[in-house]
Amino acid sequence: MTTGVMGAVGRRWAKTGVSRLALLGAVAMGGTVAMATPVVSQTTGDKASAEPIVLDSVMVGGTPQSRYDSRVTEVGGRLSNDITDIPRTIDVIPEQLLQDQHAREMEEVYRYFPNVVNNDGYGGTREDYIIRGFRRRDDVYRNGVRLKSNSRIDPSTVENIQIIKGPVSDIGQMTPGGLVNITTKKPSWTPRNHIEVNVDSYGERQTMFDSTGALSEEFAYRVVGSAEASNSFRDSTLVQRQFFAPTLSWAGANGATVTVGYEYGKDSRPLDRGFITVPTTGSLRSVTEPGRNTRYDATFANRDSTSHQGELDVSVPLGSEAWKLEGKLYYAREKTDEIHTEVRSVLTNGSLVRRVEGNDDRDLRTFFSRVQVKGEFEALLPVKFATGVEYRNQRESWINYVGANQTGGTASNPLSWRLVDDSARPTARTARKVDQTDFGPFAQADISLTRALTLTLGARYEYSKGSASVQNLLGAGVTTGSYPVDRNLTKTAGLMWKALEDVSFFANYADTFQPHNFYNGDTQVFPAEKGRQYEVGTKINLMGERLFMTGALFDIKQNNVVETVNGVAVLTGGQRSRGGELSVVGNPTEGWNIRAAVGLVHAKLVSGDRTVDGNRPTNVPTHNASLWSSYEFKDPQSPLKGLGLGAGVTLVGNRYGDAQHTFELGSYTLVDAGAWYYIPIGDKRQVRVDFGVKNLTDKAYLTASGGTYRVSVGAPRTVYGGLSLDF
Repeated sequence: MTTGVMGAVGRRWAKTGVSRLALLGAVAMGGTVAMATPVVSQTTGDKASAEPIVLDSVMVGGTPQSRYDSRVTEVGGRLSNDITDIPRTIDVIPEQLLQDQHAREMEEVYRYFPNVVNNDGYGGTREDYIIRGFRRRDDVYRNGVRLKSNSRIDPSTVENIQIIKGPVSDIGQMTPGGLVNITTKKPSWTPRNHIEVNVDSYGERQTMFDSTGALSEEFAYRVVGSAEASNSFRDSTLVQRQFFAPTLSWAGANGATVTVGYEYGKDSRPLDRGFITVPTTGSLRSVTEPGRNTRYDATFANRDSTSHQGELDVSVPLGSEAWKLEGKLYYAREKTDEIHTEVRSVLTNGSLVRRVEGNDDRDLRTFFSRVQVKGEFEALLPVKFATGVEYRNQRESWINYVGANQTGGTASNPLSWRLVDDSARPTARTARKVDQTDFGPFAQADISLTRALTLTLGARYEYSKGSASVQNLLGAGVTTGSYPVDRNLTKTAGLMWKALEDVSFFANYADTFQPHNFYNGDTQVFPAEKGRQYEVGTKINLMGERLFMTGALFDIKQNNVVETVNGVAVLTGGQRSRGGELSVVGNPTEGWNIRAAVGLVHAKLVSGDRTVDGNRPTNVPTHNASLWSSYEFKDPQSPLKGLGLGAGVTLVGNRYGDAQHTFELGSYTLVDAGAWYYIPIGDKRQVRVDFGVKNLTDKAYLTASGGTYRVSVGAPRTVYGGLSLDF
């Protein structure tokens, strides 16, 4: 499709009230763009006029023209989901980029955001990242709901990924660096069916399907599923997971909408602690690298998790199109069992001290509800207003066991001595329970001071409480701990100034707080973390909106920071982070798409402990940068039509492996490259063939540190292939 045709179609489409997303969905595969039935916007759910709309028939080959440029978010702006109107930095990566990069885990995507790097992730079994120098803590959001999960997110369910930088005060509890929100795939009234199979040189075997369309003028469905049984470059590593998610949407003639969805997931993979460090001179240590495939846990490392999630979204007009009542209910239950091996120390003669430990019958339940009203009114000045209340309860219980220390094997040859599985005869066995409840009314207002200047105000009054118990199952005694009800008001203020048609400047202040949890192995109570951010920046549309650029400077401060080092919670005091970032996304010319970003951050610990005061926090680099660019031949007369080429570079600066700076992880640069080719089959079907290489230069690198004996290992060069069908 040529840009001129796309632009003309898009402008005409906009006049009908149908979203740009619906248009892109219609042209996501080869076929004609034509419409003669009512359509529901995927963004608003409102029906367009029932009058038939007939557009010129346009053949579309390959993928949409602007396939990396997504400007829609579900979190960070309650009154607007267009990131160009929100006075804060928000980065969005759509599903198409995940496909072009062959992303099989979310950690492969995070590194393409400025000032975002991966973290340890409990031996690679959970989502874990650092934003603007601050490690996340339960700040993985799914469709706007804050979640704690003991599993990875399956990319098959992802519509797009949004990273909201800095605190969002009307959300309430969160890490001041920012949060990640995963938007899952929703029903579309535009029919589409997709099937794909993926493999790689280390034994990836994965398949998925995605089907959506209209059941009637009022109902639409979507069913997504995947199955995987893959090996890894790490010895004896098998990842098995299944995923299934049906969703149904209804849109009434009056603008009311209801969407109900269910998601089943099963994830089985080893809990892999990676490499260890050994003493060198003085207090310094070095990372022992016996080979990227070598593991220290023998065969005692496995985690099985099964989850069920249910979700209900309702939107009802309140008398006029200007006001709506919205509600959300969410419930999840996740069951997990795990066994793994921990290195406890390295003796002076080089021998390892290890033990087998794990968790049985882990049962995590989360309930969330939200009711809000939003609309527009005139009060001397035009005002958009939203207010509501959210409630969240999370309960988790599990049995933790610890085996005896076992001495044998060496740092360079850990498998020279065989560990014994003594999990049935542990030296310690405890039953643990945690209960956390959060409740908070919130409000946000966008006030149009002038046509070019908008003031955003937001606040939330949060109530939070928690309790925990640890029962000794091999003896007597129960230890309990509790946080009394903590009340805290978080506030935000932002200005968005549209200086020119395509140039905006913004500034914001926001604060946040987050009570500590009881997942650190005891019932110790720490004071709540409290933080704030100042941010200024600009958002610019270039080349007739072909490119979108965001730049920002920020200053973040947080008190009462707790780090987990080798499984032990440590109160490090405070942390401060200052820096800047720049990102550019778009399609400069027909067929060419690009995403580029650079982030700089100066983060330091502010503590009374002289050994760490002023040090850079664990796993935080001073800079990171990324570039992904692709070109797809679009000219119908070209013999290369349907061929796409993509390449990317990510750079992460040096990081320290602990707060004391006793060892370094080093810096690294990764190069990825891929190609794909679309083969049309008739007018409405096409096959896509993928081939590519990750870590093209076979760079040896370390991704993150979870402590002295927990250093995560980066993947070597990996060749992959894929085959998909759209119909």
